[in-house]
Formats: sequence, structure tokens, C-alpha cells
Amino acid sequence: MRIGLGLYPDVAAPEVVRLGRLAESLGYAGIWLPDSHLLWREPYVVLGALGLATRTIRLATAVTNPLTRRPSVTASAFATLAELAPGRAVIGIGVGDSALRTMGEKPATLRHLEASIADIRTLLTGAGLGENPAFRLAFAPGEIIPIYIAASGPRMLHLAGRIADGVILMNGTAPDLISAADALIGAGEREAGRAPGTVKRLVWAAAHVAPGDPRTSYDALRYNVARAILRDLPGLDSATRALASQVRAHYDYAQHGSAQAGFARLIPDALVPRFTFAGRPEDVAAQIRALGALGIDEVALAIPEAPGALAREAVMRLLSPGALASLA
Repeated sequence: MRIGLGLYPDVAAPEVVRLGRLAESLGYAGIWLPDSHLLWREPYVVLGALGLATRTIRLATAVTNPLTRRPSVTASAFATLAELAPGRAVIGIGVGDSALRTMGEKPATLRHLEASIADIRTLLTGAGLGENPAFRLAFAPGEIIPIYIAASGPRMLHLAGRIADGVILMNGTAPDLISAADALIGAGEREAGRAPGTVKRLVWAAAHVAPGDPRTSYDALRYNVARAILRDLPGLDSATRALASQVRAHYDYAQHGSAQAGFARLIPDALVPRFTFAGRPEDVAAQIRALGALGIDEVALAIPEAPGALAREAVMRLLSPGALASLA
């Protein structure tokens, strides 16, 4: 199973690029950048810089959306990225969350997302859209750029099974939650006549470690659990759904992605390792092995900065593929 890095562009762009180069040197398989233009640095710009600064690591969004980025914009951006980083570009896309909520707007519908993905694929082939002969990409890439759909709820998981090259699972890290999600992806694959496992499975989850007291890592990740349980997750128990209602009442998108969000204090210790990669390094290694046994193709370790916890770079080193392999 591949180990990728979820890299928040919440620091100056040169620092994001430096961390990307470090990730490549540590053996991470991919860099997955969130897209929330009012909260964080512009990912399409940063991906271009990473394309020039690295040589082998895959470069992806996790995730963009079809509203703040119209399909033709995303097709053009990733065709350009493919010129800078041949064979390494991956489009991660979803209906949108904080990129839209911070502007007071709603996410895309599933129908809009599906149509947008079809348009992106058409444009990337060089074919035109509609009756306007100018509505085509003049420099279509000479390669297929995979499209991964970010999914957590039943309808999105089914859609990913039907049409995606890969799915970015945002359903936590507990095997029972991932298995419930995987069954829905499989149903989508069957409906579309695709072979089982056609869609690559990537688990995206926040990650932090504390070689001493595991609770230090838990404190760094409570926000991420609070965000995760707001989704319509298959297999979520009634007690967690009740807690999600409390979190929703206090959720503030101005604190989206912040380990210091006040509503994070609502999250008990027991939930943290069900939705994140947390604890000691050996605990995280065991969590990843359990997902490998389920047939997951890749994990993306999204490492936040949190006051009082290990710095992001230190966690990157402790959870690098080589370091995790040594704990097997």
C-alpha cells in the first residue's frame, strides 16, 4: 500500500514547496493539496511550483470542486501540470465544502459534479464541448489524467464506483467504517459493469503521533474528528450521530482546519483513533496495516500543525514510508 501526504497549504507557499520536496525525499507516494482559496494558499499555483521542484512524487488536489473551478479551468490547469510533471498529475474533485461555505454558497449537486467530470475528461482528450468549435482545450495532454472523487456519503460513494478512476475516502480509519464505504463503491462498480477493484481506494485522514503520551496526538486531531462526523457516513453509530448534532450547532467555518477550533473540545478520546491516524508511531503503523488487509490502495496522511504537539515536519519523518516499514 502506498503512503501519501495530505499537505495543507496553510503556510507560505515556499514552505509548502519545501515540505513537498521533503516528502519526496522521504518516499511518500503523493502530495494531496486541499483547495479552499479563502483559507489557504492557491493550490493550482502551488502544484505548478511542486511540479518543477520535484521529480517523481504524484501531485493532486484533495480536493477541488466544479463551482469555484469550472471544468474548463480545471482541465486547463491539470493539462499544464502534466507538462511540468508528466505522469504525475491527479485530479481530486468533490462537490465542495469550505471553498464554498466561506463565501456563503452551497456545494454542487451530485448531478452537476458528474456532468463536470464528464466535461473535464472530454476537454482533456482535445475534443470539443457543445456546438461551439472554440470550446476545446488547445493543448490537450498526451496522457490520461486520473480523476479521483472525494466521497463519504452513500450516494457519492456509489457515484465514485460508477465513474471515477479513484475514490478519496473521508470516512475515518476504523475498518468497519471503511468496509461499509467500500461496499457502496463496489455496488457502483457492479452497476456500471466494471470489474471489482477498478476504482482505486485512497483513505484520506488526519494524522499525528506522540511517541510518549498518545493523548498529545489526540488533542492535535480532535478538530479533524469533529469535521469527519458531520458527514453522512455509512456505518456511523447512533451515539456518534448525536454528538455530530452538537458539533454542527457550534461549527464555525472560520476555524475550518484549525486544531484550536473551540468545538473540537466536544470530541472524546475514544473517537479519535476511529477517524484519524493517531497515537504512537507503532499505533499508526498498525492502523495502516489493518486498512491494507481491506484492499485499500493508498492512504494520505494529512498532518496538521497543532500547538503543544510535534511539528508537521517531525511527524512527516516519523510516519514516512520507511519509518512505518521499520515498525511492521
